[in-house]
Amino acid sequence: MDKVFSLPINPKFDPQFIETKFLDFLIRNKDYIFDLYFTCRMPPFTQDAMGEVFMSQDMELDVIGMANWLSQESGIPLSATFNNIYVRPDQKNLEEWIINFKQLYDIGIRIVTLPHTSWVSTGQIQKEYPELYIKNTILREVTRANEVVELAQAGFHYVNLDRDLMRDRDRLLEIKEAKEYCAEEGYPVKISLLVNEGCWGNCPIMTEHYHYNNTRNVDDPQYFNSRISRISCSKWDAMNGGLAALKAANLPPWKEDWEEMLDLGIDVFKMHGRESPSRLMESMDIINRWALDKDILFPQYKKYIEDVDLKERPIDIWREKIKTCQFNCWKCNYCDMVYESGKGNNKIHPKIPFIIDAIDKAEKKESKYTGVGIEALTSDITRHFLNNICSYDGTKYLEAGVYAGGTFYSALQNNNIKGYAVDDFEKAYAPWRDDIEFVGHKDPKKAFLQPPWWPDKRYDFELLEGKVVDITVPEKCNVIFYDADHDPLQQYKNIDHLLQFCEDEFILLVDDANMPGVVESVEDLVKHKKLNVLFERKILTSIPEDQSSWWNGIYILLIKK
Repeated sequence: MDKVFSLPINPKFDPQFIETKFLDFLIRNKDYIFDLYFTCRMPPFTQDAMGEVFMSQDMELDVIGMANWLSQESGIPLSATFNNIYVRPDQKNLEEWIINFKQLYDIGIRIVTLPHTSWVSTGQIQKEYPELYIKNTILREVTRANEVVELAQAGFHYVNLDRDLMRDRDRLLEIKEAKEYCAEEGYPVKISLLVNEGCWGNCPIMTEHYHYNNTRNVDDPQYFNSRISRISCSKWDAMNGGLAALKAANLPPWKEDWEEMLDLGIDVFKMHGRESPSRLMESMDIINRWALDKDILFPQYKKYIEDVDLKERPIDIWREKIKTCQFNCWKCNYCDMVYESGKGNNKIHPKIPFIIDAIDKAEKKESKYTGVGIEALTSDITRHFLNNICSYDGTKYLEAGVYAGGTFYSALQNNNIKGYAVDDFEKAYAPWRDDIEFVGHKDPKKAFLQPPWWPDKRYDFELLEGKVVDITVPEKCNVIFYDADHDPLQQYKNIDHLLQFCEDEFILLVDDANMPGVVESVEDLVKHKKLNVLFERKILTSIPEDQSSWWNGIYILLIKK
């Protein structure tokens, strides 16, 4: 059996609980536990990032004794943790630590967490304690493959990665490659990830939190008992309720997702609970479930798994999305949608995950669009997106401002849908940027009706020639792509006219969202017509007419009349 868990020891446990239930747990699960780690304070490390764990010097000595007893009784190795990165990494402090650590080495402790690469690089620690197995501290926020190589070369045997990498599969694969390289070069290294801390992903305060605890005076409260902490976690949790579970730096509850992490190069799951008895109890429960081969390792997501009766459950889509989301919550908000779906009275609309998936696939240039199309003032990402949106069963597609058909064809290609093309063909277009090669079309209507890319008539479409405000659509549509006049007032009138030809629920896509007044015009229309927006996403580009991105931006809405 693989020893895949690094479990903390919490001195706040009742001694009777430690001597009975905790020890029994360790003995039963020793084949799964790599080590037991505990906070250790000794000069120059008189303070650490986890704050107020020890109540007195005597208690600190008791914790060392207790930890050693648990190790001897269970057969699980001990790991002493020194993680204060704000201790000055000079020679004097190094020598002081070497002297003071001897008492722990003498009682058999052979694993240690240290905060300074420079100390390990000197080789002085290894010379004094040749059997010592050295970890880095997670506070160094290791995120890159080259860092892993450098740490292994410096003398670390075990690297704790930054916890946020749990949502960055590409980076983990790079690190796995680096780990394999280290093994080939003769300095093997294990990779560890903290998996159930419960903190918000990409927390902007975390570094300050650790700085506060590592540098506080003896009489100062630890961070979470201080006044300044009220602006962070407690406030966010109160404002977001159950969202905390979805946005937290925790692995999902499915065991197979944890096993996938092992396949991605993670050797050890670092479990939380060094300063929180309740969190340590959670860690113990996860290990128990792992040993029993349970599908679900912890229950926090139960309501999201069970409550939502949809063909594609939002929690399942979330489960895949978070593998690569990198905690970029500002441009996603899918966790919010899953949370709403779990409330029971607010089921998530099935087209919302469909739209999000269409966006994600488009950015990877994935769709049924073949990549061969007529010249157009657009980008491949936009073409793929339109094709994905039109892949929904029962789509009736209307495009206002088709020009020569570059985006219209992209939407219809290999999709079994009905399409309506709207244009008066009165104006020729050219890119704003001089560096974009564009031949253009002297006769866009002819180009649209006799395109070289339209070898047969298998596509079901109808041309509605005229100004947008004058056309009549024979049936109601459920996907509208607007790329006609973007003057805010005229755009308002055009889209307002099209509303009568829309189903009660429809997707509205407005091109050129970067242009002044485009988004605001749509927002005004939504407000004045009292339309219910079920979903919206503004995708803007940093430069105009970006062929490698979303051209000139797009505004995406799911609307219910």
